Amino acid sequence: MPAAPTRGVAAHDGHARRVGVLRCLVASLVVTVLLAGLAVLIFWLVVRPKPIDYEVTRAVVRHFNVTPAPGAATANATFYLTFAARNPNRRVSILYEWVEFRVLYSGGGSGSEQQLAVEDAPAFQQPRRNETRLDVRAVARSAPVAEQAARELRHDLDAGEVAVDVRMRARAQFKVAGVRTRHYYMEAFCSPVVVGLSPSAARSFKSVPCDVAIS
Repeated sequence: MPAAPTRGVAAHDGHARRVGVLRCLVASLVVTVLLAGLAVLIFWLVVRPKPIDYEVTRAVVRHFNVTPAPGAATANATFYLTFAARNPNRRVSILYEWVEFRVLYSGGGSGSEQQLAVEDAPAFQQPRRNETRLDVRAVARSAPVAEQAARELRHDLDAGEVAVDVRMRARAQFKVAGVRTRHYYMEAFCSPVVVGLSPSAARSFKSVPCDVAIS
């Protein structure tokens, strides 16, 4: 019987210690979150990052034709694109590890995009407050297209111009004061890019700004 109070005191002390440890963990977590938020705020105040701009500034297509085939039509073309990437930031440079361009056709009323051509661009580093222009040659070689899309493409050919979508995807890192961030995926969607088929169409091309997403 005399040992019972001792066990009760020990149990109470153990519970108190567990509560104290839990409170310390919660306090540490709160402090960590606050410090992380403060670090992000200080980073934003110092760097003041601005959004990256992308734009298709030139588009030419050559050797465009649509060929009927048993069961499906195919498209052939060579797209010459100039893609401008603008970094307006004073303290942030960008390291592009890989860049991919796709030329898509969304005509035909099907609601789905037909991929016509895809091309990779070389890796590059973009300095601060810089505009880099990428010249892309994307070739469609017997690209399969749905029947309705093929009819729309033939109509576009007869009209002398074709409207396509250009999608850019890249993996990149940002660099601030010599420190690199984690990897981000950059996506730009440019639509519609109206390309004239005549030899003189490039002179009248109107630049197309792109919607940008970073994840």
